[in-house]
Amino acid sequence: MKKSLLRAALLSIICLTVALLHGQSGATPTDDPFLWLEEAEGPRALAWAQAENERTLGSLESDPRYDRFYQDALTILQAKDRIPSVSLTRQGLENFWQDESHVRGIWRRTTLESYRGQDPRWETILDLDALAVAENKNWVYKGHSCLGRRCLVKLSDGGKDAVSIREFDSEAKSFVAGGFQLPEGKQSVSWIDRDTVLVARDWGEGTTTEAGYPFVLKELKRAQPLDQAREVFRGQRTDFEILPWVFDERRMTGVARRINGFERQYVLFGPAGPIELDLPKKASIVGIASGRLLVKLDEDWIRSGDTSFKAGSMISYDLAEWKQDPLRAKPSVVFEPNSRQALRGFGSTRNFLVLTILDNVQSKGIRLQVRSRCLACHTSPAAGECDRKPISHFRASG
Repeated sequence: MKKSLLRAALLSIICLTVALLHGQSGATPTDDPFLWLEEAEGPRALAWAQAENERTLGSLESDPRYDRFYQDALTILQAKDRIPSVSLTRQGLENFWQDESHVRGIWRRTTLESYRGQDPRWETILDLDALAVAENKNWVYKGHSCLGRRCLVKLSDGGKDAVSIREFDSEAKSFVAGGFQLPEGKQSVSWIDRDTVLVARDWGEGTTTEAGYPFVLKELKRAQPLDQAREVFRGQRTDFEILPWVFDERRMTGVARRINGFERQYVLFGPAGPIELDLPKKASIVGIASGRLLVKLDEDWIRSGDTSFKAGSMISYDLAEWKQDPLRAKPSVVFEPNSRQALRGFGSTRNFLVLTILDNVQSKGIRLQVRSRCLACHTSPAAGECDRKPISHFRASG
């Protein structure tokens, strides 16, 4: 709770600083009195942030409402009747749980039958509190990525952005001896196969952005030293960061290059070399459903001729067609908001796509089903109508 308050306070201070800087219309980079704050890891900037955090926390704690708000929030966070959020895996339903007895948390598993009952029986996979005691570290769990039973677990010492990544066997419930182990750093990793991963991290001098995140992506084999990893992509130092991009059951790989906080570029690694995807900079590839690749647009996009898509829309591509030639595949509209709507999220089942939207500030759900007729005509040049204009390959259902 205290850390959350500190982060909120620091964010407010940073926003105020930015506002003051914008107010100095005549300021240039050379006469900016706050230029030293650009050095995110600089001693002066860190000392300033710590001093401001302490001052802000003191101000908050002196408020007579502080203790009541703190205890109310803690009671909610540690409530025993919380509904555990789960993810479905081949081994069962998994959940990460924290309470007063598990401050750092436990990664655990149960069955669907047990989860449906009043008191699910949980099997602990990894106890972060016990691990922290055993290794004398202040471990904070930052998530995991699995390929079958083998998982890459991210652990942060104290909650910072930099993490250590270690291979873990979720059935044996132990770290893999001689497995993948990446030392602490601001990094991202994705499986390609059991013995290969894509890693974006600090590889040495000149491989991190001005923000301190990686812009060089390499392919690393099992038991291979880091200095022998093969470079597969290099962004620019002015980028925010790059992230490995692996999807479609790991049959396709690439990189998501985050140019800044709002814009990104997707590059697909193909047999003939890297392919920059034909997407606007303010777009996100968000998943696959019913054999279609889903993309969310955060800006208007005029693709070619009279084909245009509205900001806030979700569009889709036939995955088989897109994989054959991603630059020529034709997108279609899945959802287009009106002036009072906004797309919030989505989920998918074997046969349906479920969208959650805000409609005049009210949450609503939309269930969509694949339009098999138009899927067929879309992939056949002789079909006519479906090839002349963008259409939705999903239809409302129920």
